[in-house]
Amino acid sequence: MLAYADAHADTFYEAALKGHDPARDDSPLHINLPRMQAAGQTLQICSIFTPSRYSKSEATAFAHSIIDCLDRHVAAQPHALAKASRAADVAAHRPRISLIPWLEGASPLAGRLELLDEFYARGVRGIGLTHNHRNEVADGCGCKEPRQGLSEFGHQLVERMEAISVAVDCAHLPEPAFSQVMALAKRPPCISHTGCRALVNITRNADDAMLKAIAQRGGFVGIDFYPGHLIEDAFAPGARAAKADDVAAHVMHAVNLCGEEHVGFGSDFDGFEDTCTDLRHLGDLRNLEAALRVRGLKNHTLERIFSRNLLSYLRRVLD
Repeated sequence: MLAYADAHADTFYEAALKGHDPARDDSPLHINLPRMQAAGQTLQICSIFTPSRYSKSEATAFAHSIIDCLDRHVAAQPHALAKASRAADVAAHRPRISLIPWLEGASPLAGRLELLDEFYARGVRGIGLTHNHRNEVADGCGCKEPRQGLSEFGHQLVERMEAISVAVDCAHLPEPAFSQVMALAKRPPCISHTGCRALVNITRNADDAMLKAIAQRGGFVGIDFYPGHLIEDAFAPGARAAKADDVAAHVMHAVNLCGEEHVGFGSDFDGFEDTCTDLRHLGDLRNLEAALRVRGLKNHTLERIFSRNLLSYLRRVLD
């Protein structure tokens, strides 16, 4: 069995808001503990997402509530789950599954650098600088053009993140902020969850220049499983259904541009409802493996994409 590591999922956000228990095999979540164990999962990066309706101190408190939920489940399943602070912890924790909190959008920092240290103390080891909306760092990918780049706080935040070994995540980050981050970055950045814009031409997806820039700096690109990022007009009337093979197509495009050592998965599971028909939840991961094998990928490359590349990236950034 291939080991599996995932750079992005919203499972604990969903658990906190709706009361679902990720330890139960009858949970409606895409990811639950029995599925993680059956999939050979070693690591899950856990999105701490803050909706745009929260700002300033409310955003800070909301993010803490998601981490509280994660911590409660780790405490309830000490033989199965463990929080990780470094890549080395993942191997040390096995057979337990390692969890790393990761802010999706910097709104919880409320424009205050001291809050980065507060979240670091709670285990946060990566920050997606924006989501779709504007925050104190920059405009997100859902903002209208012309988009504003990094604010003064945004520049300060990237520099401080690198100083304390917090990963800089460019998911949802459009131009011009993306290029400004690349100019600032001294440690490898990542795009935790994305599709390829060459295949689906939307701002949310990374274009070829972005993918190459991440790889050239030793970073990581996680391909997600959201149909809207995988096929054109995924939810238009009469559109064909997205499948695991569409994920495989985006993986192959990224591998051809970046090299097989920089690409993996950031599923975005539990961050959307309409799934690929044969990738409905983590239990269907075998269908994605099969789609990649059909495209000619061998065990060595699959091992990299399914887990080793993400762990290697975290070693370069966190350890």
